Amino acid sequence: MSKPFPSSFAAFDRYGVVTDLEALKNASLLPLRKSKRVNLLKGSTEDFLLWAKEREWTAEQIPWCSEGYYIDREDRETALGKDLLHLLGFTYMQEAASMMPVALLDPHPGETILDMSAAPGSKTTQIASMMQGRGVIIANDVQEKRLWTLKNSLHRSGVTNAIVTKKVGQWFARNMTERFDRVLCDAPCTAQGTVRKDSDALTYCSSENIGKMAKLQRELLEAAIDAAKVGGIIVYSTCTLTWEENEEVIASILNKYSDQLEPLETGLNSILGAAMNDSISVQKYLGFSRQFPAFRLWPQTYDTEGFFAAVLRKVRPTRAREHREAVRFIEDRLPRSRQASMEKEIAALYGSSFLLPDDRLFSLNDRLVLSTEEVADFSLPVKNYALGIPFGKRLDESRVRLDHDLATLRGHLATSQFLDISADQLQALLDGKDTTCEAHLRGDVLLRYKERTAGFGLAKDGHLKNRLPRWLVMKS
Repeated sequence: MSKPFPSSFAAFDRYGVVTDLEALKNASLLPLRKSKRVNLLKGSTEDFLLWAKEREWTAEQIPWCSEGYYIDREDRETALGKDLLHLLGFTYMQEAASMMPVALLDPHPGETILDMSAAPGSKTTQIASMMQGRGVIIANDVQEKRLWTLKNSLHRSGVTNAIVTKKVGQWFARNMTERFDRVLCDAPCTAQGTVRKDSDALTYCSSENIGKMAKLQRELLEAAIDAAKVGGIIVYSTCTLTWEENEEVIASILNKYSDQLEPLETGLNSILGAAMNDSISVQKYLGFSRQFPAFRLWPQTYDTEGFFAAVLRKVRPTRAREHREAVRFIEDRLPRSRQASMEKEIAALYGSSFLLPDDRLFSLNDRLVLSTEEVADFSLPVKNYALGIPFGKRLDESRVRLDHDLATLRGHLATSQFLDISADQLQALLDGKDTTCEAHLRGDVLLRYKERTAGFGLAKDGHLKNRLPRWLVMKS
């Protein structure tokens, strides 16, 4: 006897004309498969697979994301979100369907990318991982609480080349016209596709709300198109199933910009063939005279969330560019002479300054921020919300107490003033306790576990005081 469906699942009944309705409802009752994405800024897929093997996890690569893996395991006593690699930013807990839009965007090192609705940061950090610290990412959102979450995600992942902005997405149309090589418009939506992790996801799917979302989505997508350079790529995505917010949005945009846009096929077409066929089926049902390539993930097709994405290329201008004066960052560029003196002091202690040739330090009050020359030279016509990652706190003109996020990103470069810790020592530190160390160590010491830096301790006379961030101790 089949399990009765929740009454809210009646919202799915309309889809019976284009997909197997019972399969859709049954799949929507199942828990999501756990999945992780390897952060290539901090590690490699090979290292992660060894880590997974040591823990007796089964890691199955996600077809459309080479650094994404489904994780299955017998021992579920410890939550995957408490795994050390996740806490230190070497991996990112991300649903498999959510990895599809950035895979379609296909960002390259050195490009300028706009993530229009970036929070909580899963797709922004995926973009950064693929860009390998080169180029500039504008990570935008409009809500203060979401911006804090975004910032924390960028810091934990070691993203030095992002500038965080706080603007409505529509602002980019006029103020940053034709500035971006690629734009991700992961639009707010009714989120029907998230029902497998949120049982209330179908509560807000009235026809009125769907209509409001579709109007906002068209506005945001038009702004994304305006912000893209001629020849640039725009990816539109949602985590909902309604065709009003998906195929109909793309069709209306292609109709409006028939001479300026073209739908794009990608290298993932064969991998996501079923998803493309499912969108074509919807387009035919809706009576579109011409179909376009797009990707519709029903939950039952690939055992994921419900998702939608389409890729567009801008082939002609959509609006005239207007001159905008650059606005100074809230952070000040550190004079090169002062940066050089700090590098010298840090290198004398650790054997490395932890700075690469294209890095640039900024200051904000007594805090130092690590970013890049490309970010420093980027002309932004609005005050930024944040940039780069925390580097350290200035103690005086040349001395710096380095930050945890810098340690987890670059700590492996140190040739001195580090301590290799055992599994028992690591667990003690994660429990909030102190531990022991060699008597000759003094001051701030980098803590390494299996060649990965977990943070800092403060050494004196063979005693190591715990300097791991409070949030790390609490979450572990």
